[in-house]
Amino acid sequence: MQAATTEQESRRPRFFYGWVIVAIAIVGGAFTSGTSVWGASVFVTHMGDELGWTRSAFYGAFTVRALAAGALAPVLGPLQDRRNGPRYLMLMSAVSLGVALCLLKFVDDLWVFYLVFGGLGALSMSALGEMMTVAVVPKWFVRRRGRAVGIATTGTAMGPLFFPITVQALIEAVGWRDGWLVLGVLTLAVLVPLALLVRTRPEDVGLLPDGDDASTPPSAATSAQPSSVASAEVSYSRGEATRTVTFWLLALAFALATLCMGGFFANWLPYFQDIGFTAAVGSLAAVSYGICSISVRLFWGLLSERFSVRYLLAAQALVTAVSVIFFMQIAGPISLVLAGAFHGLAVGGFFIMRPMIVANYFGRQHLGAVNSIIRPLTTTAGSLSPLLIAGLYDIHGTYLWAFTMIVVSWLTVAAIVTFARPPARQRAAAGA
Repeated sequence: MQAATTEQESRRPRFFYGWVIVAIAIVGGAFTSGTSVWGASVFVTHMGDELGWTRSAFYGAFTVRALAAGALAPVLGPLQDRRNGPRYLMLMSAVSLGVALCLLKFVDDLWVFYLVFGGLGALSMSALGEMMTVAVVPKWFVRRRGRAVGIATTGTAMGPLFFPITVQALIEAVGWRDGWLVLGVLTLAVLVPLALLVRTRPEDVGLLPDGDDASTPPSAATSAQPSSVASAEVSYSRGEATRTVTFWLLALAFALATLCMGGFFANWLPYFQDIGFTAAVGSLAAVSYGICSISVRLFWGLLSERFSVRYLLAAQALVTAVSVIFFMQIAGPISLVLAGAFHGLAVGGFFIMRPMIVANYFGRQHLGAVNSIIRPLTTTAGSLSPLLIAGLYDIHGTYLWAFTMIVVSWLTVAAIVTFARPPARQRAAAGA
């Protein structure tokens, strides 16, 4: 028996390839958020001054990009579950993103900017960081899914930390046109080789989730897993998932949460300036937010391996509501920085719990297809969020009503998630 155990351990790979997938998700998420949101925002004043564009005209391309990505999601989602689907999708997304950034060097007309940044760049939003964290990484892990997803999602939080400073230095060195070109070439050089390393699931390369021995029967490999809906490995197709009440409760909660975030983040600096802080001081809240959002994600991920993701997500929504109330009580620079940090610690959990609860409830096999129905709802909500927050400010002349709406929305998310019980087949499998 001891000899058999030793032989089995010798066949176990020393390094699990799933962690390569996690690393790709980190880099893909960083480039997606860094080039498409945080880094791109640095170009607004430079392009506006030279081309005569208003800021609302510039940011309209962001809305076009989000809506186009949402429209593509139901088509691309099922491809994310095929054997070579994610590899080809990430390769096409990396090429489209890099080429779009390079072409922006030659933009002079607003409609061309919308076509290149909003249209051509939309594919990258559907099949880079988003795809990897919600559809691929959860396939590679079951017992360690929480920590893996927690680490993988740190990539999107690195966008605000590194890209604005880097892009600003790049523009100062070579100008905004060549700045786009250099950013595009860098994107192609980094993401294209990584795309070739993507594999959809561990079974495609003779492995089992979490790095378990491939020679061990799946039932034995999962018998030691903690009692949870994830360990049952019950998978729902897209059609089966959308016929459950749980799916639509989660979709509504995710859309409402996304509505709370985009406009809230976009209006931080104007709000801080309204209450008497300079833009430089206000940016400290964004830095503290980014640092805390990154540092807390592994913690939330580890919690999700020990406790119900459903109740953790509800708790995260409640804590986030409290953190927004804290924003309305800012009285000085210290409380401003603490508000950003507290919000980062709270909302960072959402980016872990969202892919976790979908994977735990609906299984590994059809994650891309299942998530593709949720994506149009969240992207639409995200694209409307800045307009909603700004509109409430314009009506009332203060952010009080907008922030109050955000608090109520997060409380509603907590209530909806509490009622989102696991689907019937998952409950039966977990009980068995």
